[in-house]
Amino acid sequence: MTGGAITFDARILRKDPALPRYIVVAPEHVAGHSTAFTADVMLNDAGPFRRNIRPWGKGSDVFFFNLTGPQCAKAGLKSHDRCKVTLIPLG
Repeated sequence: MTGGAITFDARILRKDPALPRYIVVAPEHVAGHSTAFTADVMLNDAGPFRRNIRPWGKGSDVFFFNLTGPQCAKAGLKSHDRCKVTLIPLG
């Protein structure tokens, strides 16, 4: 998955108001990756935001990335909103 953009729908999640928001990335969107990697992320048409896409671990095959408050604000998104996510892997 080097260089090719991947687009999918996702929900902005947050476990607690004191913790960052995040998006879960299904395994089919990160095929070929088993470790963390860097990508530019678009949320709807906002961005790009440089994020580290990391394995969830704990026996799961999904990945995730965190989002900052300013990134969500720039994209006009809040916790639990659905959005179009585009991952553009770097390197």
